[in-house]
Amino acid sequence: MTKRIRDVSVAPVLMILAVLLVPFAGLKAGDIVGTLAVAKPDQAVVYVETVAGTFRAERAKMNQQNKVFSPYVLPVVKGTAVEFHNSDELQHNVFGVGADEFNLGNWTKGIVREHTFNKPGEVSILCNVHPEMEAYVLVLQNPYFSRLENDGKFRIANVPPGEYVVKAWYRGKAKKQTVKVPATGSVTASF
Repeated sequence: MTKRIRDVSVAPVLMILAVLLVPFAGLKAGDIVGTLAVAKPDQAVVYVETVAGTFRAERAKMNQQNKVFSPYVLPVVKGTAVEFHNSDELQHNVFGVGADEFNLGNWTKGIVREHTFNKPGEVSILCNVHPEMEAYVLVLQNPYFSRLENDGKFRIANVPPGEYVVKAWYRGKAKKQTVKVPATGSVTASF
């Protein structure tokens, strides 16, 4: 009797799994890997310029602490709302110049202001109270990007197969190359 109950209860679970997984069985994706030799790997991003499709924007955060924006470069998908936090005892300002121009005004510690980035491209993030403060938001068309590891290595995972332009962005400058992503496995981008 116990065996029969176990068989009956497992069958619906297996059917549900089969229904959920079958649509994804034909999907293939490869990775783009490589190394970018730069002095400050935390200030670089490697990304695929354009991928067919529509992509969901997420929420992101940039902080101001010790009179420094963190992270220095924030890659986001077009339509992403970015929260700007002030963790300093000082008053700060956030304004953007470039692909998307805005000014969130001045505010003090603990207050959060937000801006939605709807225009693709590079946006310099500045503070008019502290002119030495600078960061970047890279507004991208798709979520296929990677920050660098401390040793400069990167991996852009699960990219649909095809030929793409890959860009390596570092401190306001970009290099690019064309790669062909396989259905499985990886391709190396050399910069």
